[in-house]
Amino acid sequence: MKKFILPRRTLLRGLGGVAVSLPVLECMLNGNGDAYAQTGELPKRYAIVFAGQTIGGDGWEEDKSQVAGVRKTEGGHFIADTAAGSGYAVTTPLEPLEKLGLMGDFSMVSNLKIPWNSNSVEGADVPAGGAFRDFHGGGASPLLCGTRSQTASFRAASITSDQIVAGLNKTTQGSLVLRAQPSWYLSGSEFAGRQYISYGAGGKAIEAQINPSIVYGSLFDSFVPKDDGQQAAHDFELRARRSVLSLITDKRERILGKLGAADKARLEAHFDEIRALELRIAAAPPTTGEQCQRPAAPPDDLPLGGDNAGSDSSSIGTNTGYSDEDTRARLLADLIHMAFVCDITRVATLQITVFQSHMNVFKISTDFGMPIRADLHECGHNGDETTRGQLPVSMCLGWHIGHYAYLMDKLKRTPEGAGNVLDNTVMIFMPEAGHGIQLNDATSNFQTHSVDRMVLLVGGRAGGLAPGRHIVAPANTHPGQVLLSAMQAAGYTEDKFGEVSGKLADVFG
Repeated sequence: MKKFILPRRTLLRGLGGVAVSLPVLECMLNGNGDAYAQTGELPKRYAIVFAGQTIGGDGWEEDKSQVAGVRKTEGGHFIADTAAGSGYAVTTPLEPLEKLGLMGDFSMVSNLKIPWNSNSVEGADVPAGGAFRDFHGGGASPLLCGTRSQTASFRAASITSDQIVAGLNKTTQGSLVLRAQPSWYLSGSEFAGRQYISYGAGGKAIEAQINPSIVYGSLFDSFVPKDDGQQAAHDFELRARRSVLSLITDKRERILGKLGAADKARLEAHFDEIRALELRIAAAPPTTGEQCQRPAAPPDDLPLGGDNAGSDSSSIGTNTGYSDEDTRARLLADLIHMAFVCDITRVATLQITVFQSHMNVFKISTDFGMPIRADLHECGHNGDETTRGQLPVSMCLGWHIGHYAYLMDKLKRTPEGAGNVLDNTVMIFMPEAGHGIQLNDATSNFQTHSVDRMVLLVGGRAGGLAPGRHIVAPANTHPGQVLLSAMQAAGYTEDKFGEVSGKLADVFG
């Protein structure tokens, strides 16, 4: 009997223009399960998960901490305080990845450095791919796009890696740019560029979407509201209809009747996940309002925190400066997963917290058993009166990595061809800072305002990546070289990224 072949771009269209994309099914593939039958190789995905925090305590050596008033000296808390190679001891921030059995699915690249001029603070003297001597903004451009910063501005000077990779693909949406931290939380100031990690050609900032409901609508009915009225109407429509699946009933049943047992089970599971995602979003509906602006207060189950009362343990409140970023990040990760599975897009960025984030960490730190009365930025600098140093910083970093692990696990658990979606994905975890010589004064060591001794995680197996190792990079390896390697794994053919050249071959084994 002739094999039923289904084109990879098949959409199930229903009432109201709703279109539901399909995952990769066996009937779309060749006999080996490693390429599309009609168009060739399986898609490669590219994702960046960003944490707006440092990786060490300001002025604290990496084995020094104080927790609940007790000072301690013990190793294994700094993310890179472990042996090189495979089978290395798991450090505190990596524990979420270990708990999900993902240690063999990413490589940790440490000892990275953005160059800077120790003899001058002038913008004209910044080296190629280098940082301007005023952190935080001075390190943003070279980290995001490989091009030097010549001012303290947070803006990237050229196109970022996600948008370069997005330009290689023709998908329904070029990329998803998402952010879990919806507000700045510091009165008397504003984001001022700290909310951007994705830039198009010429360094044009791309606004991130913070509203899961709007992202969901853009993925499943190709409608992105552009003003308050449209958003309100779209929200009403989502609440009024039972499910997008109810609008494609006939075509859904027709295609299920033509599939083999394995494809049928996979597609039913796909539909179940769509419905589960609908229910999760309906249970925690985000507010309307112009995108990337502070929205009106949402329902109690997904609150929007106000500005922090202060920044240290003597003044900061415990119920401000937090908008349940934990739930928001999970919802946005679910949407990235679905967009990748359906091949709606192959590129996504998830900014969990912004550069120099002032998100209050009291709630998340209480959840992991170490209450800290500070915002994320001050946790890196001073912590609170009783809890500060390496371990508290690493626990907050581990909270961020937990969201990276969550998305990675979902991709790994989703079959695709002869493997899974993670096999065809590159996933970068990117903290904002390192832990070395202070960029501003060029002398102090073990500082948060540093672009020395930076660390990136590179997950997935797309393009020949060989995960499962701690790679201590050669001296003066730029983070942009790791991004360049990741881009090449996702299909980029050039050997230049901004002002940075030369990949880090070690990530390929």
